[in-house]
Amino acid sequence: MKITKRNFSMNYFAIGAVIGLVLFVCIYGFRVLDVTYDEWLLTGKDLQQHYVGWKFFRNAPWTFPIGCHNGLTHPYYVSVLYTDSIPLFAIFFKIFSPILPQTFQYFGLFGLMCYVLNGGMASVIIARFNKNKVYCALGSIFFILSTPVLQRLFGLLTENSRHTSLAAHFLILGALGIWIYKDKFQPYWKAALAFSILGVLCVLIQMYIIFCVGGIMCGYLLHCLLKEKDWKRTLIVFGSFGVSSFLVFFVIGGLTDVLASGSNGFGIYSANLNTLVNPYKYSTFFNEMGMYSGQYEGFSYLGLGMIVLCLIGAGFLIREAVRFGRKKMLKAKIKEFIKRHFYGLFSLFIVVSVFGGLAITTSVYWGKRIILQVYLPTKWYDLLAIVRSSGRFMWVIMYLVMILALYLITKLVRNKKVSLVIVLLCVCLQMADLAKPLKNIHNQYTSEAEEDDTLAAESFWETQLGDFKHVVYFPVNGYGLYQMMQIGTKASNVGVDVNYFYMSRFLTNKLVKQEKKRLKEIFESNQLDEDTLYILDYQNAHLYKDRCNIYEIDNKIVACKRELTGVKKYQDVYVSEESPLVELEFSYDGLGRKQAHKGWNEPEYGDDGMWTSGQSVVRVLSGGAKKAHIMIEYEKGRKKGKTKVTFNGKEKGYIDNKQSGTFEFDAKLKETISNRKSKYINWLFFDTNSTFKVKPKDEILHCGIYVKKITISYME
Repeated sequence: MKITKRNFSMNYFAIGAVIGLVLFVCIYGFRVLDVTYDEWLLTGKDLQQHYVGWKFFRNAPWTFPIGCHNGLTHPYYVSVLYTDSIPLFAIFFKIFSPILPQTFQYFGLFGLMCYVLNGGMASVIIARFNKNKVYCALGSIFFILSTPVLQRLFGLLTENSRHTSLAAHFLILGALGIWIYKDKFQPYWKAALAFSILGVLCVLIQMYIIFCVGGIMCGYLLHCLLKEKDWKRTLIVFGSFGVSSFLVFFVIGGLTDVLASGSNGFGIYSANLNTLVNPYKYSTFFNEMGMYSGQYEGFSYLGLGMIVLCLIGAGFLIREAVRFGRKKMLKAKIKEFIKRHFYGLFSLFIVVSVFGGLAITTSVYWGKRIILQVYLPTKWYDLLAIVRSSGRFMWVIMYLVMILALYLITKLVRNKKVSLVIVLLCVCLQMADLAKPLKNIHNQYTSEAEEDDTLAAESFWETQLGDFKHVVYFPVNGYGLYQMMQIGTKASNVGVDVNYFYMSRFLTNKLVKQEKKRLKEIFESNQLDEDTLYILDYQNAHLYKDRCNIYEIDNKIVACKRELTGVKKYQDVYVSEESPLVELEFSYDGLGRKQAHKGWNEPEYGDDGMWTSGQSVVRVLSGGAKKAHIMIEYEKGRKKGKTKVTFNGKEKGYIDNKQSGTFEFDAKLKETISNRKSKYINWLFFDTNSTFKVKPKDEILHCGIYVKKITISYME
């Protein structure tokens, strides 16, 4: 059979694709590919968000824009895009929803697709400079096992970075491939069509990647413009990319006035200068290097095998430089190389500089140490907030480094068998370095999974939630995102909509204020909806306690017009004659945590209390009580020292950090007219003069005593 250019590309693509398929099954097993098995998606955080977003979208009626529904922001419509539920799959499978099983998930299939396409694209790129199929197969493994893909696709339960759609790195590799094969895309329509397809896929899979693809496209167009002086190509390709992406973005409901366009964080979710060599939690041999807390977003570890390959490539490059230097030809060779490739090198330099600058941001860190801090005007930060997780741009640089290393081995190792042996050994080293994290991932996804419903564990959510039609938070943003996610999960099981959920963007400030005003009018006029379950904060529960039935369910204050059975009546947290005993439990699901103001550490040695730091503060609210007896139950710390207890500026005594027990005192209270104004709040301070250090994640915590419960008793 005659080998055509198309057959050539498909043959090499198939090599990487097959390896990607095999590696996916070896790492994740077959269970995640079972479309009726969804327990593994309910283990918390991002995966659960993506799946619940799909469930609500699937059960909603079709609208236009076609990606919108109001199940998670009732009554307002938002796109399935904003729960990162992969619109490409969500819309496709919704079409066939009537014939699909009642329980249906596509995230395992998406993961398999990513591995197959990542491998296929990588193999085609390598084939550009090395036609040896074994070399392409070996080289593609580095890309298939890219550490950011391992981190993002399904990841580990211990991490906060399981953002499945961000594993679609074949889109980045596809854009690089078009540039590398630029001569194959000489006709305008080919280049325009190729980049338009990538742009549309970015919108339908993960909008963040469109910035990576768009930046690479700009580098490609600059290269063509400098070399060919052809503005027509620039206008056609850029225009088609922008128009096609925008049209699809509009059709699936990306344009919204419900969610804010961005949020603060540029400079926090950046890339560390050590990111290419920092293994984080993805090495068998090395411990993680230091980095700032949000810089997991810029994680781009090359892996030990690829680092060694880079060093070998650099060694051969130095050898060549020395060889030409001895012949007095080095300067001439460099000039010749730069002259021949100037336009491409210059364009590549611009792309790397822009992506690198955005990834590192204005706060430059090496490990935990800040090297440089640049301050920009506030308006600039507002603009850059659109790409606040800019550390992800380092992925482009990571792939360029990997391509360069494989290129150098191909071009500088004269014996092709030797080059194969070098790459094979480096692949083995890479696999050995990733063996431990791969084993952890494999064990996690081939073992029995359990739903994380610790924040919505009571039977009410299973037995009585379905009696309502709506769940409404008042205020809308009054509860944590993970609590909202678990309630949203329970609501999706019984067909109940909610007015807020864990989204990739927050509700606009304007809408939050509008909803607050509307709900306030409902409660003040006593017009609660019979079919609505309201979830309140402390202040609203106190203000409207006589106008509805209020209960405490899983550390949430629940209000409704009807009476509920089998649930605990809510005890007002404002101490008063009517509420003479207030118990603030500092356990993970205790209401006391809501009154912990600042200076507290999350429980790392159990879930029944919280650690004080140097200074920790508790809010005490009075609903009319002028005096109260306060009892503090605590456990000892791990270092000798004392904790001074102060209430409303008056010293009440000292706690020995090395002894467990209770501390009691009487105190005068000022009435809490508004818990949003500090002058109406009673402040309880714990000042710990000696703390011990722990390092639970990527930061050091200073812990003093372990406070479990604070009881406030009304005194006449």
